[in-house]
Amino acid sequence: MEKLRSTGVLYFDIEYDHEPFGHGTEAVLWLTVEPTRLRQVGQALAEHREVRFAAGVSGRTNVFASVLCRTTEELFAYLADRVGAIPGVRAVEAVPTLRQVKTLTCPRTRPTHRVRL
Repeated sequence: MEKLRSTGVLYFDIEYDHEPFGHGTEAVLWLTVEPTRLRQVGQALAEHREVRFAAGVSGRTNVFASVLCRTTEELFAYLADRVGAIPGVRAVEAVPTLRQVKTLTCPRTRPTHRVRL
């Protein structure tokens, strides 16, 4: 187990309820980016604390990102001031998450026993 963890084959992602920490606004972003700027836009998004996941995709848009902000006002400011200022971003479609019905593949209930790592 330790060898798997030390080589990066086995790692842990932690799912937590982010609302008690003051982050209650989730959204997915579909960005249309100039093809020659895809790498730069991806690198810029990767440095933003609001971005939880970002990927290059194919279709009508070419970058996808999942973001987490404290409020809708913070999301608006993030889109207007930070995403909109990235060179090469032509358009952004922001889709707020109204209700999440599934995340990862773990049950949303707390375990009744402790697991020792």
